[in-house]
Amino acid sequence: MSDKPYLVFVSPGNNPYPINSASKESRQRTIYERKREGSMDLNLKGKVAIVTGAGGGGIGTSVSYELAREGAYVVANDIDRGWADKVAKQVNSQGSKAIATYADVTSFKDCAAMVDKTVAEFGRVDILVTIPAYMGAGSFAHSSLDDLHHVVDVTFWGTLNAIKAALKPMLAQRSGSIVCMGSDSARMAPPGESMYAASKSAIMTFATCLAKEVGSSSVRINVVNAALVSTPGSAGLAGGYSHNYPLGRFPESDEVAEAIIFLASDRAAFITGQSLSVNSGRL
Repeated sequence: MSDKPYLVFVSPGNNPYPINSASKESRQRTIYERKREGSMDLNLKGKVAIVTGAGGGGIGTSVSYELAREGAYVVANDIDRGWADKVAKQVNSQGSKAIATYADVTSFKDCAAMVDKTVAEFGRVDILVTIPAYMGAGSFAHSSLDDLHHVVDVTFWGTLNAIKAALKPMLAQRSGSIVCMGSDSARMAPPGESMYAASKSAIMTFATCLAKEVGSSSVRINVVNAALVSTPGSAGLAGGYSHNYPLGRFPESDEVAEAIIFLASDRAAFITGQSLSVNSGRL
C-alpha cells in the first residue's frame, strides 16, 4: 500500500464545473483596479499587525502586503530570515512601516520575544494573523511519530503559541483581532492528511472557545479555511483537481488574504468565534 496522500478527481468528461479560463493576471488586475477606484475603508491605518508565516510568497506574504496597502504597520515573522527581511523591505517600500522577526512558532519563548519586540517598536498589538502549517509526508499508518508530532507542533501549537503571546498586550489594552489560517481539510477530512486535518479542526474548536473567554475584553478571534490555493506548486493540478470547484479554479492567495484582512478589521467588529471558508463553494 502506498503511503503517499492521494486525491479523488472528478472526471473532466462528467465535470459540472468547467475550468475558469480567466488568467490569474486578469483577476488580479480586477482586484487592484477596484482598489484604485476606491473600496471600503477598513480603518486599518496605523494598526499594528503581526503576521506569522509571512514569507514564502503565499498567503502570509499576500496578507502582509494587503495590510500595508490598507495603511497598517506590519511585523513580518518567518523562521526563514531571508523571507522575513524581503517582506518587511517590500512593505516599507509601499510607504507603510514594517519590521522583520524570526520566531520559531513551535517555541512559546520565541513567540513571546516576537510580541515583546512588536510592543517595543510600535507600542501595541492590534492584529495577529497566524499562517504556519506543516502537512506531513503521508498516511498516518506509515508516518513516523516524529513527523506526526511535527505536524501538530507547527500547525496547532505554532498557532496557539503566537496567540498566547499576543493575548498579553491585547487583554491589557482591551482590544485586538486574531485571525487563524485554517483549512478546508478540517471539514473535508481527505485521506493522507489525518494529523493536519485534525490540527486544523482543533484550531476551529479552540477559536470558538477562546472567543467566549476573551470577548468581554473586546478581543476577537476567527478562522479562515482555504481550499487548495493557486501557487506554482499547484499549477499541474489545474486540469484535474480544479474540476471539483464550482468556480472552476483554485483561489488566489490574494483572494484568501482579503477575507483575512476583512475579519481582522473593525468592519467585522461583531464577528467572532466563526470559521469562514474561501473555497469556490466546494461542498
